[in-house]
Amino acid sequence: MSYIEVGDLVSQNPELELVLRAGQGGLNRHLVSIDVNRPGLALAGFYRNFAADRIQVFGKGEYAYLVECGQEDQQRIIAEFFKYRFPGLLFTHNNTPPERFLEMAEETSTPVLTTRLSTHQLIVYFTHIMNEALAPSTSIHGVLIDVFGVGILLMGASGIGKSETALELVERGHRLVADDIVHIRCIDETDLIGITSDVIQHHMELRGLGIINVKDLFGVGAIRNRSRIDLVIRLEDWDENKEYERLGLEDEYVDILGVKVPRILLPVRPGRNVPILIETAAMNHRSKQMGFHAARELSGRINREIHRKNSRES
Repeated sequence: MSYIEVGDLVSQNPELELVLRAGQGGLNRHLVSIDVNRPGLALAGFYRNFAADRIQVFGKGEYAYLVECGQEDQQRIIAEFFKYRFPGLLFTHNNTPPERFLEMAEETSTPVLTTRLSTHQLIVYFTHIMNEALAPSTSIHGVLIDVFGVGILLMGASGIGKSETALELVERGHRLVADDIVHIRCIDETDLIGITSDVIQHHMELRGLGIINVKDLFGVGAIRNRSRIDLVIRLEDWDENKEYERLGLEDEYVDILGVKVPRILLPVRPGRNVPILIETAAMNHRSKQMGFHAARELSGRINREIHRKNSRES
């Protein structure tokens, strides 16, 4: 099961502005849900269907109830509440948890966090972070490059020229996302996001030349850390005995993490300007997304002309 540790949530997401108040011993607890739980009913004593596996968010309402219910009731509520093992507790609006609350958090090693963000802001950010962190993922050997705003995943056998093609596209003003290994996450079951490795980001291997840093050589405008994957182009050596697509009437797809992505098989041989073909493929893909399919439009025009001539002859 995918998860993120509470400690990583704090250290890797500065936009949440989280501050640890107690329970440092529980920072290795796992967050396994993109949802949060607001424990209003639980504080009132109703624990049926209580989502204790989620991070518990105390907004203005929960906080006000907790601090204004009276000392005796507060002690009872807190004792009952901490019978459950939570991944973490979070107070918004910079509200300070009651002293007894912090003491119980330390005793049970339950992380207690605060943030200056409003409850709404916190939930929006948290959901986005967890949605990505818990998304199904895989890694693919290839090169991901942004061409005219279209995320193109170049695939093919080792040595076919993926990196050299990507380098030419960078030279032509497009942006490299990842070379060699592309980490892919499926967001909301519909979008594939390609991410570069933290270790080898911005670097590219060119056979005979070695490793280069694209950011250093071409500037920050030549790189991206992530991109949506809109199109897969597979490069292969030209096979004279193989029939390649010449009309493009039927779109082909490849399945990645359950998402169908348009795929083009592009044969490579001397004399073919592969970077220009990829640029054209990117523009054609955008045209299709806008509802214009050149091959089908031409086919329809030809069929109408044939029908017109046949009608005239008859």
